[in-house]
Amino acid sequence: MNFVILLLGACLMGFGGVLVRLAGEVGVGPFASAFWRMALASVVLVAWAGWQALRDRTRAADDAELEPALEQPAPALPVWFHRWKQPALVALTAGMFAGDLIFYHLALFWTTVANATLESNLAPVLITLGLWALTGAAPRPRFLLGMGVALAGAMLMIGAHLGHGTAMLGDLCGLASAVFYASYQISVQQARQRMRTLPLMAWVSSCAALALLPFALAQGSIVPTAPIGWVWLVALALVVQIGGQVVVAHAIKHLASAPASVGLLVQPATAALYAWIILGQALSPLQIAAGMVALGGIYLAKRG
Repeated sequence: MNFVILLLGACLMGFGGVLVRLAGEVGVGPFASAFWRMALASVVLVAWAGWQALRDRTRAADDAELEPALEQPAPALPVWFHRWKQPALVALTAGMFAGDLIFYHLALFWTTVANATLESNLAPVLITLGLWALTGAAPRPRFLLGMGVALAGAMLMIGAHLGHGTAMLGDLCGLASAVFYASYQISVQQARQRMRTLPLMAWVSSCAALALLPFALAQGSIVPTAPIGWVWLVALALVVQIGGQVVVAHAIKHLASAPASVGLLVQPATAALYAWIILGQALSPLQIAAGMVALGGIYLAKRG
């Protein structure tokens, strides 16, 4: 059942690229859609976190009448984050998330939804390389094989855009988003050791929205030119950012790494399918083959 839940969450997250492009058709620029994605999600997350805190205080007061609460020791942090204050970790996490959205949304405007989403999903490969550099712990040979296959598939997809300046720039933005997304995942894991998930995500979303606001204002195209634009933006915040992320987080908690790795590969696959059906972004046979090679490489890297 949890695997089915994971697949559902990945399918919901796959809608992100299509919704960004649909919002763009009614005058919402890439930076603005990223801002609204975080700002609207923050409203829900802050309210949710506040309700949870109130409920926990009520429960704690009731439990205190029965027996004293026991303090649980905080888990040890890696040495490179050990001296960081909690606000600094939150700011780092929010900054990395904002950077990921900036480059990912730009990629969605300049290249295909399939390319942008697949390139962003190279983050697990970059995470392992980053931890290798920080800790000196070499990955297993299976990871190195998977990394090579994934990069080869990604390069084949990007190669189809050689000579097409804007599309090529979009592919480079997609790869840049993977770097920021990998950094976000490392930093959020560290911050999670000091904060509960819901308050952390409320803070991160709110701070990311503030970080994205100047970019959205500078770009100018911040308000939809048609009412339907608000539907796309609300769906982006509720269906993708909250619905997809929360469902996936819940399912991953109860699954082994192998099925979780397979299930998450549904996101770039469904993103390509949605873009084909809704936006008419068909892929060439070469791009389809390259995408399958890249997905297989990501799976091998995750297993390794």
